Amino acid sequence: MKKLILVLNLLAVCSCASAQSRGEAEILAATMKAANAQHEAAAEQAQVQAARSVSHSPLASSTCAFTFTSGAGDSFLKYCVTANGNITQLETPSGKEHIAIGAAGEGYGFCDLSSPVVRYFDYADFGDSGNWGTATLTSQTAKSLKIVRTTADGIWTLTQTISQVAGMSPSVKIVMTIKNNSNTTRSLFFMRYADVDAAGAVQNSLDGTVKSAFGWNSDAGNNPFGLVLQNAGPVPPDSSPSGFTQNVPNGPDPCNFAAHFASGTQIATDGSLAYLYALNLSKGMSKTVTLSYRGL
Repeated sequence: MKKLILVLNLLAVCSCASAQSRGEAEILAATMKAANAQHEAAAEQAQVQAARSVSHSPLASSTCAFTFTSGAGDSFLKYCVTANGNITQLETPSGKEHIAIGAAGEGYGFCDLSSPVVRYFDYADFGDSGNWGTATLTSQTAKSLKIVRTTADGIWTLTQTISQVAGMSPSVKIVMTIKNNSNTTRSLFFMRYADVDAAGAVQNSLDGTVKSAFGWNSDAGNNPFGLVLQNAGPVPPDSSPSGFTQNVPNGPDPCNFAAHFASGTQIATDGSLAYLYALNLSKGMSKTVTLSYRGL
C-alpha cells in the first residue's frame, strides 16, 4: 500500500511539472509571437517611410489599373498592373500576398551608359526618375495586356507584355522589349525589381542565382511561402543575365545597382529582388527579355 501511495504521489508531481512546462512553453510562444508582430509592424512602418522619402513624379503610381485572377487554392493567382506597367499586387497561392504589404514597390529601370550617363526607372511606391512620358495601353485581352512607354527625351521606348499563366504552378510572364530610337549605338544595364514581402511578412530570407532572385519564409515558421523572380526566355547574346538581392526594400539605382547588393543568403531582412541584363543596342535596334514571377 505504501508503495502504491508513493507511486501515485510521484505521478501527481510529474503531472504537475508537465503541466507547468506546457504552461511555460505556451507563455514563451505567445511572448515570441507578440515580439515578432512588433518587429514586423516596425519594419512595415520603416518601409513606408523609406518609400515616402524618395522622389515621385506626377506620373508615378501604385494604383491597380488591371487585375487578373486564375485558379483556386494552391493554384490560385491574382495580380494587378498599374497604368505604367508595375505589378503592385501579387497573391499566390490563395491568401498569400507578396507585394502589396506596406509600400508596394515593383517595376523596371535601366542605365544608359552613354555620355552623359542617364538613369530611367519606375518603381511604383518607391519612386521614379521623372524622365518618362505617359504610358499607353496598346492591347488587352482577358489574360494579357501590352503597355508602351517612351522616355521623355525620346531615346528609348519600353514595351511590356504582361500575361497570366494559369495552371498548378501559375505565374506572371513579363516580356520587356527595349528599343534604341537614337542614331548612335548605346549600352545599358536593364533590370526588373520587386520589394518582396513573402506571404505578407516584411522580413524574409533572400538569395539569388544566375537564373533567379527569391525571397521566402522558412518552413520552421508559420508562413513558409515565397516569391521568385526569374529569367523565363531566351537571352540576348553577351547580356550576362543574373539575379541578385538587396538588403533594403528600395528599388536599385540602375547606374549603381551594387550599392545595396546583398552577398549570400539574407535572414530576417526587409530586402528586395532584382534581375539584371547588360545590353548593347545599335541605332534603331530592339532587344527583348522575358521574366516571370512565381510562388515559392
